[in-house]
Amino acid sequence: MKRKVTKVLLGVVWLTFAAVAAGANELTINSILAMHRSGASADVIVTEVDSPGNTLAMTAGDLETLRRASVPQAVINAIRAHLTAQPATGPLLPDDARLVDLVRLIETGISEPIIAEQVRQSHQTYALSVNDLIYLEQNGAGDSTIAALMATRAGRSAAPAVAPALLVFEDLELANEGFWRRDRKGRLVMRGDSLRWEGRRSGHDFELQIPALGKVWYTCEVRPSESFCHQLNLKIVKGDVHRFRDVDRDTGSNAAITRVAEALRTYFPRLPFGEPDS
Repeated sequence: MKRKVTKVLLGVVWLTFAAVAAGANELTINSILAMHRSGASADVIVTEVDSPGNTLAMTAGDLETLRRASVPQAVINAIRAHLTAQPATGPLLPDDARLVDLVRLIETGISEPIIAEQVRQSHQTYALSVNDLIYLEQNGAGDSTIAALMATRAGRSAAPAVAPALLVFEDLELANEGFWRRDRKGRLVMRGDSLRWEGRRSGHDFELQIPALGKVWYTCEVRPSESFCHQLNLKIVKGDVHRFRDVDRDTGSNAAITRVAEALRTYFPRLPFGEPDS
């Protein structure tokens, strides 16, 4: 008896929906949810989405709401396909207006590591929506920039992390012009607040006091797909600039200098990262 009543009620719901749909050809997030909750199958909803007489009044951000409501993935995929295919009435704008300025930086050609560092130093918090992510992707934001934005949501700890007793960074090369040209390869060793260069040739070692650094920045080169940052520069306040290159830069790797930069950023967050002073 209960099953019969349920079928009758579903029939009434569908008749009501069909009557509304006959007079209106605009599908909204509420109408999709209504169909889903009334028991419509994925195939039935997709048919409505694909119907030439219907239009979609939804944004990319609504897809996440549908997903959380357990709407079948086939329906979400069909809606996404139509949103992508629909002629744009204007440029896609993010939900967070601050991202517009970030994209302007990207369009100037500033390297991605510098932009990501700018995000970290801004001390602002971002909670990226699906629409924000699509906007960033469409406007050339790289993975490290998006990751830096997403990391701000967790906030920063009140106290900096305590540096380990010893950190060793291999696969580096001293890049200072005219500086021990025969063999520049070596490693950096971080002990407390000091950073020591240990070259392969004895007698060519030196030590830096990390709190005495006045500027830290990357040197990058333009490549077909992106700017490739292969060198890390450390400038002592009112002193010399020491430049360290990744020995594997010719093979497309900058992992060695990235490890050094991330350690400095983690354990010495007050260091000024950015472009060198002009």
